Amino acid sequence: ASTTCTVTPELKTALESFRFAKHGDNMAALVAKVNRKDYTLVEDETFDSITFEDLVEELPDDAPRYPWLVTPLGYYKFENKGRVSYPLVFVYYCPTSSAPEARMLYASSQTAFQNTVGLGKAHELQDKEQLTEKWLDERLGKVMS
Repeated sequence: ASTTCTVTPELKTALESFRFAKHGDNMAALVAKVNRKDYTLVEDETFDSITFEDLVEELPDDAPRYPWLVTPLGYYKFENKGRVSYPLVFVYYCPTSSAPEARMLYASSQTAFQNTVGLGKAHELQDKEQLTEKWLDERLGKVMS
């Protein structure tokens, strides 16, 4: 039977704060990971302002993570009576070089994690070098003119 990890109350609180924080004109990221000691999902790192390039550097080469991104890139902005909203994007990062046990653990916990925090689609990423504005744009289905 596969193991599903539980989300810690601290991570839930951190995600709520992250989701509703004012991030300004910068991309922000909250990266969650599995604590293998007690099979909980915990906050790994949070970046109030980070570029795609720097986030790629921060992600491990050979271990899965769940990065959450809030991005204010122009083509993700939805104008509505002068208000701009920035989508919260969930990325399931699982490099092919990860240990099989880690891959299974993250895969089996992904849906439960999404449901616990009430978020929709996960955007899967195997090669962190592909994490760019263009990659995210394609995943969100926006068309650049």
